[in-house]
Amino acid sequence: MEKINILVADDHRQILDAICHALQTHTTIGTIDAFEDGLSAYSQAANYQYDLYIIDLRLPRMDGFTLIKQIRQLYPSAKIIINTMCEELWDIKRILELEVEGIVIKTSSLSHLKEAIDKVAAGQTYYCPKFRHLEKQKNSEIFLNISKRELDVLDGIVRGLTTAEISSQNDINENTVESIRKRLLVKLNARNMAQLVAKAYQAGIIENYCTDETPD
Repeated sequence: MEKINILVADDHRQILDAICHALQTHTTIGTIDAFEDGLSAYSQAANYQYDLYIIDLRLPRMDGFTLIKQIRQLYPSAKIIINTMCEELWDIKRILELEVEGIVIKTSSLSHLKEAIDKVAAGQTYYCPKFRHLEKQKNSEIFLNISKRELDVLDGIVRGLTTAEISSQNDINENTVESIRKRLLVKLNARNMAQLVAKAYQAGIIENYCTDETPD
């Protein structure tokens, strides 16, 4: 199997050393270049394309969010794993918006980072169990912020109803339906109706969808 070259960026030298040491015995890993600040990591990335990038988010000189976006500009198909201590719900939202291939919370075992490397290198995605738990908490927060009327409209959207049909079914005018559609896009951070439906399922907001309920 061809070996993969990795760039690691983390502002804690001890964590960098621990990661490098743990990965040195990994049979599929070749070169590991480590950096303690975002700007140094970016300068290196600008001159050499790695197979995989492991990025912390709290970096000096250039934070991890910016570094990831800069790497994406250089290499749109770059495979990136976030390795972070960030566990607050507002951080989870920002992390998900980056659309990286792997996410590992630092308090997880190093075995999760190794698994993330294997999965991402193979073209898959990997979120460690702790991050998935945090994501579920975030989704619960979204659910709690959606009103009964918004849920009724969302249910109609999922079932493929038109604005007029949702209006008639819920006894509200069409302008209100359109206003709620826009509000739902914002609340679920979706760009369009297809993504809205996908995120509603992912968050567990819509649990039952019967295609035979869709009007002819």
